[in-house]
Order: sequence, then C-alpha cells, then structure tokens
Amino acid sequence: MAISGPMVQRQKMFRFSTGFGGGLLLSALAASGGCASSTPSSAAANTPASEKASAPPVADDSLSHGGASVFVVHLMSDFDAFKKYFEDGAGARAQAGIQGHLLTRLDDGRVVVLLFADASEKVEAALKSPEMARYLDRTGAPQSSLVWVTENELVKLPKVAPTAQTFSLYLKLRVTDFAALAEGFKQNLPLFAEHEVIGEGLHRSTSKEDIAILHFVGTSRDKLEALVKSSAFSALLVRAGSRDAERPLVGVDVSRSRPAAVEQ
Repeated sequence: MAISGPMVQRQKMFRFSTGFGGGLLLSALAASGGCASSTPSSAAANTPASEKASAPPVADDSLSHGGASVFVVHLMSDFDAFKKYFEDGAGARAQAGIQGHLLTRLDDGRVVVLLFADASEKVEAALKSPEMARYLDRTGAPQSSLVWVTENELVKLPKVAPTAQTFSLYLKLRVTDFAALAEGFKQNLPLFAEHEVIGEGLHRSTSKEDIAILHFVGTSRDKLEALVKSSAFSALLVRAGSRDAERPLVGVDVSRSRPAAVEQ
C-alpha cells in the first residue's frame, strides 16, 4: 500500500503542505518519543474467535481514545544513515509533544514511522516551525516523505513491551461511515487476536475526516496479511462504506519507544 497524501520532495528546500508535510522534522522528531509498542499477551493471542461478520460487541477496557498519532512514510537510500538521523532528534520530538514511536522497515526499502503525541495541534505547529530547516541538510535525511496527522479514535496496547520480533500492518482507506468502522473495529477484537495481533489502532485524519488509518502490530507477518484478506475483515470495510482502500503496508518493526503512561 502507499499511504497516500502529498509527497514531499527533499531538494535543499522542504515544503509543508496543509494537512501534510514535515516528514524530515518528524523523522528527527521521532526517536525518543515514540509509539506504543505492543506485547504479546498470551490471553489475547489465544482468544478463540470466529470470522463471522455478526460477532457480538466486545467490551474492552483496554481500548483508549484521545491523543494524536502521526504516520510518516520515508523513502531513503541508506537505512543505517537514516536510523542515525532518526535517533538524533530526541530533543525536538520531546518539544513537539511526541511520547513514543514505532519504526517499521518495509521490503521495498521504505520506512514507516508511527509517532504518538499529546495533541495534533502541537505536532502541526512543530511541522511549520523554522526549526525544521535545521534538519534538511543533515546526513541520512530521507529523499522524500509522506505524512498523515491523525486523531486517535481507538487504540489498544499491551502493558509490557514485546521482546520477540513483531510486524506491523498499516492500511489507509476512505470511508463514508466512520462510526460504523469504529463499532466494527471494537466488535472484531477477537478476530484480530486470532490473527496474533497484540496491538491495534484506529486513527482519523485531521485534514480529511473520511480518511482512516488502521494499524495492527502482530507476532506473525503471514497472519497479519491473512487478516486483511479474511471475509470478516472485508465485511467490516463494506459496513463502513470503504472506498479507495490502498494496498496494506506490511513490514518488520525495528525500533520502538513507549509512552511513560503505558509503563505505569
């Protein structure tokens, strides 16, 4: 999939577009603040589930609402240089309210960065700030970046960070009934767990309210890919009036830091 939105090209100048932009600052904004990682919870992973579209609603106190997430897709030619570039931005990330990150490497050489933040307004202000220029010419900066700033609608995280290898699947889609998508997301938690999902999130674009981004962290890449091909998952998207869904991005998680609140 290509989480699409405006593409920002880095050519000594870095342009910020409304509702998008700031990929270079965000990559620098992203290493000591970070995304919520998920840990394998044996109870969740072993929860029996059915792929029937009529699954009963699930009451789950672990689903949280509020805060913001930023999704950044970077294209770069040197991953090691980019990772160093990414890790040098702890101070800038903290100032922008970034609390955690998840860094996922795709097979085609791109990298997806997920950032958890205090509020979308604070992040967007940081993206437009003059400080962004400091990062434009640093070694390791990505050639281009694609960014979506979102509000967290539903997020489920395990209490403890995973120690085994995890994988992430990202899916961006346009829907006509976001409320139905959110309700179906909650109802399908057992389905997600059946596919070894240990953390999931439903996020809504701050610039286009009909754009949703779904994120799943799992212990099996094959089962993540099977999840989005399942009949129950397809029924969820139909129920939400999904259109223009893009091909999912699936990759290996290579770096994470968790918000302090998750560790408490």
